[in-house]
Amino acid sequence: MRNIFKKNNNSERTDDGAAFEENEPQACKGTTYSNDESQVCGGAATFYDEPRMRGGTIGSHDENAPKKIESEDMEAFDVTMSFYSLVLPAEMSGMWKRINNFTAFATKAGDNTFIFLETDEGAHSSNGKRSEWALIEDDIFNELASLTLKHNFAASNGNSSYTYGLPMNFGGSVNIKYSGGEKIYFSNNQSPVISYDAGVDIVAVFRKAFEGKKAVFPDLSGLRQIEFAEARKNCGFTKATLTINPDGTGTNEKIQRFDGPKIFESCKEVDAETVQAIKRSIENNGILAWELLPDNGFELRAEKELTFVFEGGEEICIKSDRLLPMQLQGGFFDIELEMTTKH
Repeated sequence: MRNIFKKNNNSERTDDGAAFEENEPQACKGTTYSNDESQVCGGAATFYDEPRMRGGTIGSHDENAPKKIESEDMEAFDVTMSFYSLVLPAEMSGMWKRINNFTAFATKAGDNTFIFLETDEGAHSSNGKRSEWALIEDDIFNELASLTLKHNFAASNGNSSYTYGLPMNFGGSVNIKYSGGEKIYFSNNQSPVISYDAGVDIVAVFRKAFEGKKAVFPDLSGLRQIEFAEARKNCGFTKATLTINPDGTGTNEKIQRFDGPKIFESCKEVDAETVQAIKRSIENNGILAWELLPDNGFELRAEKELTFVFEGGEEICIKSDRLLPMQLQGGFFDIELEMTTKH
């Protein structure tokens, strides 16, 4: 795949982040609520009709959630599931090959597709956990749409259940969005909400996708500067610039204004170990690919962005409010913390 990033054109840069996956049931218009765990929703505002007591279950059923999706144009796919509690026939699991849990995430990113897969396979939980991300040239949404129809995910649309006090998530969630505004969402943290066969099919689609052409990103050895900018609604702001020195250390210059007119400035040295940790966070969280991701749809109190400047003038600017799997969302904050608080 060609390098999709261009050199700096000196255009102005401006920007915060949240999750596509929801961990607790959320209220929807036309939703009924129940403490019966068989009533299991996705929506806009959280609700708590009962005290959050250990072992207590809250749930909802969105009566307006469609059981048939008309759109064929899927634009985002996010499934997290645990099969750890399932007892599988030996011929299905093979013990060392069984899927204990997985997260599969895909979203359109311009003309490309951003994908993430995390799996835990083997005889014991966390025995073989691994994760991978990529920005690929192929569009896998036709395969994912066919898989969604094959396993009839829409039949469970609008059902959610959450039980407090469980030691781990023994179930999972399905969150799928279509370009026409249709969506499929259902979840349960007590038991799987899709079949094991469906999980195997999902993982297979993603593993095949990782074999395709991937985007080329600048080598982090050529990273020369990181700029952080935050604009708050009270007219406050923070700007920080981390310049990476030839010896691997850095110099972090920061300027801030809070509620009043006073401006605060600082300049601190950053050790090489911290600079390397920042680079690892960039790589592990796929941050250079965030530039092409859609926003997550949440209104935020502040606009934040990071700009990465490479040798030769190449720049990549990303915002914090991108649509991402839960496992990658902390990458932006890790860098922000180093540049605005620790240094």
